Amino acid sequence: MLPARPVRFIPLLFCCFLLAACLESRLPEGVVATVNGELVHLRSVQSLLDSRSAALGTLQSSSLENMKRRYGEALGTLIIHALVRQELEHRQIPVGDAALELAVAQVRGDYEPGGLSKFLADESLDEADWQALMRDHLAMLTFEKRVLLPGIRVSLDEVRAYYREHQADFQLPETLDLCLISGEERSALDVFCAAFPAGRKTPRSDLLVQCLEVRGDEVPPPWNKDTSALKPGACAPARRQNGSWQTVALVERQKAHSLDMADAYPLIEHILLERKKNAAFEQWLEGSLSRAVIKVSPLLKEELLTPASGRQAQPDENDDEEARTDAVDASPGPDAVPGGQAGREEKSGRKSERDIARNPRQDDAAGTGRR
Repeated sequence: MLPARPVRFIPLLFCCFLLAACLESRLPEGVVATVNGELVHLRSVQSLLDSRSAALGTLQSSSLENMKRRYGEALGTLIIHALVRQELEHRQIPVGDAALELAVAQVRGDYEPGGLSKFLADESLDEADWQALMRDHLAMLTFEKRVLLPGIRVSLDEVRAYYREHQADFQLPETLDLCLISGEERSALDVFCAAFPAGRKTPRSDLLVQCLEVRGDEVPPPWNKDTSALKPGACAPARRQNGSWQTVALVERQKAHSLDMADAYPLIEHILLERKKNAAFEQWLEGSLSRAVIKVSPLLKEELLTPASGRQAQPDENDDEEARTDAVDASPGPDAVPGGQAGREEKSGRKSERDIARNPRQDDAAGTGRR
């Protein structure tokens, strides 16, 4: 994924537009902006908004002010996409048709025959417009890989300094890998526990087995006492509760410990790399905007040029969901398809720096995968 989502750079757009006296003029019908002569159509703005709504799985019911804000932010995102595409073309590394066709085929393969087209139609997304968003998504990934990353390095000294300054973040609490088991017959639980931990991934059909990893202080209250005395591979005594027999089994217990620098190295490297990618992208964007000739429709210019701090935004029930789904803002390609692995990974994989350090067993790099 990109080091920073385009929507996060809207304040930078605001500052640069003011300095460059962003041109405003009559534009062709259906065009809301031009970027160095490239047209940005109103339907593209709407398609981006529709793709975000689809990925969120929500219906947008906004006030007029919040709807105008969304349109302004979507236009800002498309302006950034246009600048990135133009940069790639200047460097002679644009996203080709073959790469686009491959990415589309991968997403299409996640659906039954005709399923993707049906989904797009149900979400009022034109397939050609969706593919244009997919091309933007691929362009952003190419820009990261071919333009930003080659100039970024994270040194060992930087990793050591970060580790020293954030040692508290690498103090890991006790964690338990356990399974909750329930069934109608106690004998079924006894058979399961006799073979445990083998068979936990393919339990009998008459048992409900839920395995999870939790912190020691997050064990469900009914089982706190039982799990504190359990040894790995053992089940607690079964009990009759809520009309079924239930027990808890312990797979593994990890004591509280400190993550040493060798183990923390890839996590810290990832954090510092993301920071540097953000800074590099911001520096490039600022320079690109200063050289660009951008014309914006009067209908959206006010929203684009009004910083977030200066807006009198109305409360909106969808704002929290949008804030938690910034992947959609950056990646309107596969991520715009709800149910796909990419959207789920981005939603569940986004962590604060502290969260990344406290969950070393999780994959530290969110990517764009398939279902």
